[in-house]
Amino acid sequence: MLMAVCSFVGANAAINRANNYLYAKDATAKQGQNVEVTLNMKNAKEIINWKTTLVLPEGVTFVSAVAADRWTEEIVPTDLTLFSETETAVAAGDGVVAKITLQVASTVAEGEYEIQLKDVVMTAADQTSIAQVESKTFKLTVEAGEVGIKGDVNGDGAVDGMDVVAVYNVMLGNAEQTPASDVNGDGSVDGMDVVAIYGIMLGN
Repeated sequence: MLMAVCSFVGANAAINRANNYLYAKDATAKQGQNVEVTLNMKNAKEIINWKTTLVLPEGVTFVSAVAADRWTEEIVPTDLTLFSETETAVAAGDGVVAKITLQVASTVAEGEYEIQLKDVVMTAADQTSIAQVESKTFKLTVEAGEVGIKGDVNGDGAVDGMDVVAVYNVMLGNAEQTPASDVNGDGSVDGMDVVAIYGIMLGN
């Protein structure tokens, strides 16, 4: 009898996993630029929260995640783990629940890369916890970036002190980060980009 009950519970959990899950569509990005990835939720049950952890290839970094379309609550990132909970359960359906922005460093080679949605757990309105056994994956295709003058952060055609100022403005939050502001291509804008600009100005 116990074996029969365990078999039923296992079968029910498998059905839940098959009918309730998160997934992302393939995306294409250029070297040194940001790319927006749509995170979708397919659910047969009413869902009140979900979480997943991103597994990114080297040179690809997480920038932000915002709720979209079917999900209206704030998405809270902790490192590469995303979590969101809502008081009003989301009805059954299939569509976009988040838009994730990733940055592709200029040093990432052209090609196709696999990104994982790992440790996906969804909670239904009836408090059923639905944990995905296998990671969902999607493909990120990286193409050659646009050719420009390295170090010309402000786009005026020259590499000079104004580009240093432009980098500092990004660091201070006074301007948005752009691919050009990541001068050394390491995925972040910091003092090392200032050093890189000075190196270009000195001909190094």
